[in-house]
Amino acid sequence: MVKNQRNFLITKNLLYLLKTGIGTAIAIIIAESFGLVFSPSAGIITLLTIQNTKRETIFIALKRILGFFLAVIVAFGIFNVIGYSSIAFGVFALVFIALCKAAGLQDGISMNTVLTTHFLIEQRMDISMILNEIGLLLIGMGIGIIINLIMPKNKKQIQMEQRAFEQEMKMILRSLAKDLKDKSICPVYGENQETLTPLQKEQGGSEVKLESTDFTHLDNEVESLLQKAKENEGNTLLSDTRYLISYFEMRKMQIDVLKTISNHINQIPVVLEQTYPIADYLNHVADSFHELNNVAGLLEEMDQLYEYYRKQPLPETREEFEYRAILFQILKELEHFLRIKRIFVLELENKNMKSYWK
Repeated sequence: MVKNQRNFLITKNLLYLLKTGIGTAIAIIIAESFGLVFSPSAGIITLLTIQNTKRETIFIALKRILGFFLAVIVAFGIFNVIGYSSIAFGVFALVFIALCKAAGLQDGISMNTVLTTHFLIEQRMDISMILNEIGLLLIGMGIGIIINLIMPKNKKQIQMEQRAFEQEMKMILRSLAKDLKDKSICPVYGENQETLTPLQKEQGGSEVKLESTDFTHLDNEVESLLQKAKENEGNTLLSDTRYLISYFEMRKMQIDVLKTISNHINQIPVVLEQTYPIADYLNHVADSFHELNNVAGLLEEMDQLYEYYRKQPLPETREEFEYRAILFQILKELEHFLRIKRIFVLELENKNMKSYWK
């Protein structure tokens, strides 16, 4: 997993370097071909325009365009009153930055401040100079946007990793079922007291296994997939991409429930008669675990499982009562696990996002 993340980051950084390098050079060449002064500034604008995602690039570009017109208005007023001097530029910077922060245009501060220095260097703000700066702005930002628009999507890669992630969740469910049954029966429930070792007698039966199911890899995987889904959303301008983000957030909630179930399992040192139906049901959930499963059938089967436990005789000892109470908590958490998916499916229908399943 760590290796995959490292490769992903390396690829992502190389792509960014290629985009900025090529885009910067193209912007400068185009600006020079139009005879614009300060043509290297077009390359700097391209560099500042390119963001990690297409959507982010366009939103920031719009803010910087608004910031540019604000900068021209403020600079024109200050330079014509105070003159083209360092003091005037300092006053401009103070007023412009304050207005940008007030208007939420902070992304346009640095780039438009650089463009305003051209007015100070040329000691003029006539139509030709303003058009020159507009040209630099449009070329630089235009190239930056175009470069980002050709960024490849990673939806197919996400879906491949999603399949592997779902397989791992199945393995976790089966592991929990195994943990439930991988305990020896306590003497008060039928094991021969004379055959037990002193340590087993002290622990109420056989030696208790304290190993817990490891969720570290699963946690890292879902976080990585969630991040990639968000980046995929940012690189998709026209289609609705909420599904993948909602899906992985739902799975993340389910993983938290599985951790709680694992903790409950570790509190039971023995196998009860009532253990096996829950363990079998966990395996059944694992067998039917799939992105397209709406879990309605599994919830109906859970109702039957509740009915089975209602017909069971009451516990005869305090220990049995405590362990069966924990089993009941496991069953309730399993129900919560399934209802998280059920709510997700119903929300898909309400938000008209079920087309992703077609």
